[in-house]
Amino acid sequence: MTTDIVLWDAARAAALAAFTVLSVSLLTGMAVRTALLAPVARNRAVLSLHGFLSWFWLPLVGVHVAALVLDGTARIGLLDLLVPFRVGYAPVAVGLGTVGLLLLLLVGISSALRRRMSERVWHAVHLLFYPMFAVFLLHAQLAGSDLSRTWISVLGWSTVGTLATLALPRLVGARVGPGRPSSGS
Repeated sequence: MTTDIVLWDAARAAALAAFTVLSVSLLTGMAVRTALLAPVARNRAVLSLHGFLSWFWLPLVGVHVAALVLDGTARIGLLDLLVPFRVGYAPVAVGLGTVGLLLLLLVGISSALRRRMSERVWHAVHLLFYPMFAVFLLHAQLAGSDLSRTWISVLGWSTVGTLATLALPRLVGARVGPGRPSSGS
């Protein structure tokens, strides 16, 4: 087994783990805002899980990115992490990953600085998590064959379906579940 194969496998494993964590983070954030899980868990517990998962992605994405930069086959440079669509290998797929990474960093930084920002500005930036998730889903679909695996495809598309189910009542001004809205997501 070559170093590049080990790095490629590490990149894929870290990406799948990060995608799982981001999916659950997004769903718990949305669940807090809708009080959907109120019958089974206090919103404070769900919010704590959301807060933990919101930072747990960092080392996973870090391993994914580092493994790809070190992988001689992918030939992804440090500049490719900041400038989308310039890499020679799968430019659209990798470029979408770069766009997703930049959105993820923006949401993460805004969350770290939340107390120093107005609630309105923080919330507007935080809403970028939704298009970011869509970009990562497209990135995963185009970058490789992992979404052809049933459990990975089910995770991605069930997250999309659950998000749509949770978002629909909010779009029409209704609430899902009991209780008042809390700060979160």
